[in-house]
Amino acid sequence: MASKASLVIVGGGCSGLLVSVQLLRKQFRGTLAIVEPRRNLGRGLAYSTPFDEHLLNVPAGKMSALPDEPSHFLDWLHMRGFAEAAHGYFAPRKLFGEYLEELLQSTVAGCAQTAEFRQIASEAIAIRLQDGAAKVELSSGESIEAEKVVLTIGNPASSSALDVQITALDQLFYPSPWLGDALRLSGSAEKVLLIGSGLTAVDAALTLFNQQAGCQVYLVSRRGLLPQVHAACLPAPTSFTSMPNGSILSIVKDLRRQIHANRAAGFCWRISIDALRPVSNRIWSSLPLKDRRTFLRHLRPYWESYRHRMAPPIASAIQGFRDQGRLTLTAGRVRKLARAGDAIDVQVARSNGADLHLTVDRVINCTGIQENYNHSPRPLVRQLIHDGLACANEQGVGFRTDARGALIDANGAASDVLFTLGPPRRGELFETTAVPEIRVQAEALAGILLQAGNA
Repeated sequence: MASKASLVIVGGGCSGLLVSVQLLRKQFRGTLAIVEPRRNLGRGLAYSTPFDEHLLNVPAGKMSALPDEPSHFLDWLHMRGFAEAAHGYFAPRKLFGEYLEELLQSTVAGCAQTAEFRQIASEAIAIRLQDGAAKVELSSGESIEAEKVVLTIGNPASSSALDVQITALDQLFYPSPWLGDALRLSGSAEKVLLIGSGLTAVDAALTLFNQQAGCQVYLVSRRGLLPQVHAACLPAPTSFTSMPNGSILSIVKDLRRQIHANRAAGFCWRISIDALRPVSNRIWSSLPLKDRRTFLRHLRPYWESYRHRMAPPIASAIQGFRDQGRLTLTAGRVRKLARAGDAIDVQVARSNGADLHLTVDRVINCTGIQENYNHSPRPLVRQLIHDGLACANEQGVGFRTDARGALIDANGAASDVLFTLGPPRRGELFETTAVPEIRVQAEALAGILLQAGNA
């Protein structure tokens, strides 16, 4: 017999935790169940790292979990004894995970008389709709029925988008740095190839270098771009709030003009990039599908290297390893990986036309998540789309949703039962994967769910 709850949240990472907190803070009454196999809630992939060198790539002053209390995370750091934590402090990611978990625990404790909060240590593998409610089927063989379901499924641990010929690598190739012992060195001088050069690759490189065993790390990515560096910037005198909608090319031209104007006024380029953030979702929604696809295919790597930046201490460390010759960066495409005894032979087509051959001890895919929901590796996503309860959006990089975050089904109707936020709304929204955006979505969705429950 299935158990019952008023509302089920599928996924206990950051998004699931923030929705739970907002519901409870807004006087949710009933049983709130969160389905998450991990013991610790709020960590997900990003904040479950055990490594101290993995820092937030957003300053602590902007990382409050609560939109209406902007200094909440900073205050928590000070109470934990981090007196040096100022607005621009880049905290360890695992510390932010502890903060989220403590926030949930204190919120649940404060609502114990009016709401029941349950964690179900299992994985949701399917959702069925019947008579205006949902039945969530679990990997344990059990199920739970609910009036509403919020999918806070984040991203999978690895990407299936790697276009490389791979031959007999056995345990020497890792599809993600977050799986198994990908980042645990076993030799005194291992040579490691990281495919990708974004923030994921930077995290992986730092972890490898911070172990006692020495190693040589090679970064290979199509364009050879490292993330840019955060820096203290003065507020800009202008913003993009009045930027006209237009083609992707006209928007790029407007951005360049703004950057040049701010530079002439003594402001750095970061001001222009950050000023675009509050209006980026509006601009993205106004673009035709052709322009969105052009951006994702050709412009996104350049944008992401400037938008998703490294903390200054990380940038300094990475530059130090490059200066020592322990870290090399190559612009090119990995064409082939083949077993060569106990090592891997790597063939790289460099962007300058020359070929590069490397021999390494392991290869780690750090290209990040580029999941196509039409061919998702996740059973739940596949089932929802197969059964017509959800559709991939036009870019295929998330679900199709309405403005509330309700899933749109195969007939084009918005669900009254199934909702989502954060990464599954990529494609529909341009900015939807970082805490400053997710916390706002969580607060808004909690209000929508509570209003629907009282209707």
